[in-house]
Amino acid sequence: MKNKERFAWAGLVLILFTTLVFRPVHAKAVSETAEKYLQLFHEVFGLMQNGYVETVDEEKVFLGAIKGMLGSLGDPHSSFLEEEEYRQMREETRGSFGGVGMEVAYTDGAIVVVSPIEDTPAMKAGILPQDRIVEIDGKSTSNLGYVEGIKLMRGKPGSSVSIKVERKNIKEPLQFTLVRENIKIRYVRSFFFEKEKVGYLRLNQFMGENTLEEFKKHLKSLADKKSEGLIVDLRMNPGGLLPLSVALSDIFLPEGLDIVSVRGRGGELADVSKSTGKGEKYTSIPLVVLINEGSASASEIFAGAIQDHKRGKIVGVTSFGKGSVQIVYPLSFGMAVKLTVQKYYTPSGKSLHGKGIQPDVTVKGIEPNEDDRFYLRKMSEKKLLDQLVSKYPEYNEQNFLNFEKALKEQGIKLSSDVARAVYKNKTQAEKERTMTDLELDPQLKKAVDLLSSKS
Repeated sequence: MKNKERFAWAGLVLILFTTLVFRPVHAKAVSETAEKYLQLFHEVFGLMQNGYVETVDEEKVFLGAIKGMLGSLGDPHSSFLEEEEYRQMREETRGSFGGVGMEVAYTDGAIVVVSPIEDTPAMKAGILPQDRIVEIDGKSTSNLGYVEGIKLMRGKPGSSVSIKVERKNIKEPLQFTLVRENIKIRYVRSFFFEKEKVGYLRLNQFMGENTLEEFKKHLKSLADKKSEGLIVDLRMNPGGLLPLSVALSDIFLPEGLDIVSVRGRGGELADVSKSTGKGEKYTSIPLVVLINEGSASASEIFAGAIQDHKRGKIVGVTSFGKGSVQIVYPLSFGMAVKLTVQKYYTPSGKSLHGKGIQPDVTVKGIEPNEDDRFYLRKMSEKKLLDQLVSKYPEYNEQNFLNFEKALKEQGIKLSSDVARAVYKNKTQAEKERTMTDLELDPQLKKAVDLLSSKS
């Protein structure tokens, strides 16, 4: 897997949500059941207020009751946002926030990483999608819960936080110490493969005030270079804003096609978004969309629309499977509630919640298997990597072959692609590394090959 790339307030935008600036509709008259339990609530509060051995913090009690009410839904994406949490969430939607830089969900008593954000402490430390964060600064996330866990990971830039994660196929938990930064996200990047005449657009998240215009600007630049094919890279993209996903999908689809439908309680159809005839369109350029297990929500809307209308090929591995829509309702006193109100469906009527997008062409990224991990630990114990890099300090094919041979002589039997990734990453300065290194990115290489061969 190419280890560069964003579920980042570690979760308050974990998905697709629509931030609407209006207050909730007036509540309907309460049912008999609701009246019964409201009466019980008042009775318990009165007893606690008057009889508990310590003075009761009323603010804490009521906030706890509200959070407990939302928690009873069993939906990790519906939550109460206190004033500071709501402020931080609004900052993130504008593309800047403080923290370690990863998007998360809360599942089965643990905070689960959807994807790290590109060029952030979490990404640089090697945090991966599906890592389960089980401890933060020594505190169990099963006891902390979702919102409190996120609070602990945020903090002043320059301060550090200790995170323990469980990773699939690794027996012992991994410990990371991350130094917080002010996270500023660059949402759109592009590159042109001159020889193959293929354009490449990477979108880190469907967020940001100017992302649509930036995307169009990069797209036009690639078109001006006579791109004969286009790659849209949505790997590690956890989603974001529904309207932006629709607007970007619209660029590539002929007028009048369904992009996404949303259904509310009882499966009732709430809305269908269709492609328009407005603006500059790119409906004929050959297209490949890259996805992986860190692609979620709005990314899945985009990929699902392209796939269902056979507008392009989807390459990579099955996406995350996040198919619900949240609305953030502002409340009194600067607070808010984020509530799941709908689920979305692809043009063919598929719900992707818990299933994800299945690629047309499955290509796995470079990822060490169990044997590789064993030999990587042996290399670390022997400090073998530093020794061999000092002997072969410059990356080229001959030096790599010498490096690989020396490993085998020491009894280190790494698979060739993992050995190359380890050696190249160690010998190249970070500024020399690129997001389009085909040697280290089999998914991207496959996409380029598909477009350059017009298959």
